Amino acid sequence: MSIFSQIKKGLVAGAILATTALTAQADTLKYSDHDATGGMRTDFVNDVWLPEIEKRTDGEINIRPFFGGTLLGSKEVLGGVGDNIAQLGFVFPGHYPNRMVAHSVFAMFPTGPAAFEDQAWMYNQAYEQIPALKNELAKAGVVPLMITAGLPGAFFGNNELNGLDDIQGDNWRAGGKWLLRYLEAAGANPVSVPWGDVYVALQTGTIDGVFANYDGMHLMKFDEVASNIMISKRLWYATPFVHFINKDIYDSMSEETRQQLHDASRYAEQQFAGVYEEAFNTVRSEQEEAGYSIVELSDEDIAKWSDPDKLTALQEAWVEDAKAVGLENADEVMAKMRDLHAQAMAR
Repeated sequence: MSIFSQIKKGLVAGAILATTALTAQADTLKYSDHDATGGMRTDFVNDVWLPEIEKRTDGEINIRPFFGGTLLGSKEVLGGVGDNIAQLGFVFPGHYPNRMVAHSVFAMFPTGPAAFEDQAWMYNQAYEQIPALKNELAKAGVVPLMITAGLPGAFFGNNELNGLDDIQGDNWRAGGKWLLRYLEAAGANPVSVPWGDVYVALQTGTIDGVFANYDGMHLMKFDEVASNIMISKRLWYATPFVHFINKDIYDSMSEETRQQLHDASRYAEQQFAGVYEEAFNTVRSEQEEAGYSIVELSDEDIAKWSDPDKLTALQEAWVEDAKAVGLENADEVMAKMRDLHAQAMAR
């Protein structure tokens, strides 16, 4: 039995008990997620985190989930939860470059801890030690509860890939300007293509490859048309996946209920570590069975991708850009993140 199945089985009984305990006075909170179920994160949210909240609050909270953008889209959920259209939600900060500027600092670290436990430690420390992060969420009217993450970054290409040098001169897609800058620094021609158009762009040769989180690309079946793959657990997809609650709803709750929410979320984060590891192995196993070409990036390739001179220049450019759009202490945010990143890598 898989780790995820064990977690799910252990929660079913508790979820049933919570459901039967619901009364007419129970609060029903809507949860909005732009991703559909069937992926690592969405299944975990639906089958572990949300039932755990219901269980820990003894049925005082009942959650009605909306997946696949059926209630709010990826660029609507932050404002939608803040405006109480939904009370719980998930956001990928990269979809809000102007409203979540401080959160973009995570993307400035192209390599990171391989284990989710160490990633979660860094994320939670960042929220505690960098006020700008929580301030951005508070300004939007939400409070963070749980952090998850996508699997590490990976390269899916049309052409043969044996190492990082093989992307040079080809057209490669990534999400967000900073990942595009990494591709450019590695010698590729960076191309911006909407996520929903990537499959066809790969199929038609409009782009030669795509760099994104391993699980997301596999779920979208990009490997069907770009079956040359380079991976490494050290290529963490650094931007956190933030799950939050409407601030007014949160403030109206009793101290006990708020603590139960946080306890459920910390428990879920701990359980996600096993799901994260298993999902990586499952994706690789399925690709191997399909006969795709999979190459582990070498230490030399990792060093090229995170070249310290080029990285320092990009981080300094981030500081200037962030200050220009209103993050006045961007240099302090970067300095603190460098320190936390070094500590996380040393764990």
